[in-house]
Amino acid sequence: MGAITRRVGLRLFFDPSSLAEALRRGFPAAQCQYPIEMPNPVGIAVSPTSDLQHELVFLHDLGYDAVEISPDGFDLIFCGRLQYPLVNDVVPVLERHGFRYSVHSPAALDLRDLRDRDLQMQMAESVVEFCRLIHAEVLVLHFEQQSEDAAVETAFLDSVRRLADRAQNQRVRIGIENIEVERLAPVLDFVRRVDRPNVGLTFDVGHAFLAARYFGFDYLEAVRAARSPLIHLHVTDNFGRYDPLRLENFTLYRTQRTRDIFPVGRGDLHLPVGWGAIPYEETFASLRGYQGSVITEYRYNLFRAHARGLAEHLRSLVRRLAP
Repeated sequence: MGAITRRVGLRLFFDPSSLAEALRRGFPAAQCQYPIEMPNPVGIAVSPTSDLQHELVFLHDLGYDAVEISPDGFDLIFCGRLQYPLVNDVVPVLERHGFRYSVHSPAALDLRDLRDRDLQMQMAESVVEFCRLIHAEVLVLHFEQQSEDAAVETAFLDSVRRLADRAQNQRVRIGIENIEVERLAPVLDFVRRVDRPNVGLTFDVGHAFLAARYFGFDYLEAVRAARSPLIHLHVTDNFGRYDPLRLENFTLYRTQRTRDIFPVGRGDLHLPVGWGAIPYEETFASLRGYQGSVITEYRYNLFRAHARGLAEHLRSLVRRLAP
């Protein structure tokens, strides 16, 4: 994290009239804060980096309006609590750039974990606090796979309701994200049962496409069903080839390298939109009228040479969401 920011050095030694230094220091909110009425801010999930300042400059230069950040990607949470010396490195950098922000919950967060329920709830509340600190509008929370234990599902529902009430006080909305290990219908039903005004759906297009192929439901019908509760949209591409390892051994699944999965086109590849088999023209047509952020989660560090063209292509597609 050492290179995330060195604020004193930047203030002392650079000419603020220099465009290069303006880029290094970030953009004043007046120049960079996108209007709140913008119907579809186009954003990207920032990759873990030791130089967040440089990374945000890069993403701003590509024309993105919004950024999604995962606090665990920057090691900001220890034993369920925010580690404030590290948080205090990150927050000023984010504030300097004036993006629209959303937060992705940590991979370790599991509100179905009854053995460590207190710690899990503490972690969730820490993430809501991080949302407050960076003025994030949406917190993304994975639905994952349902348990066969009714008590576990009841506890999950109760925990999300409690978290939603806390988030409501911070003016944060929670988007429950569909994952490829489960059909979309239970996710939509869960959002209804939570029954909180600040809880809706984070619809992950890539996950839905994989799940439709694996579980045998109609993909575009699922997209249309997602339209009503939709508050946040994730877009990547893949070939709809489900990797059974995702259900059998998630730990091993996550260790696979791109050289293992790209050639066979299997799994949640997080490719740029247009590089896989998802019918995005039909997808966006089915979501026409949606107002909210569109966040791409592709592995941009692998394709930096193509990043500008990919950002422009996504923006051209997003325009089709207009009513």
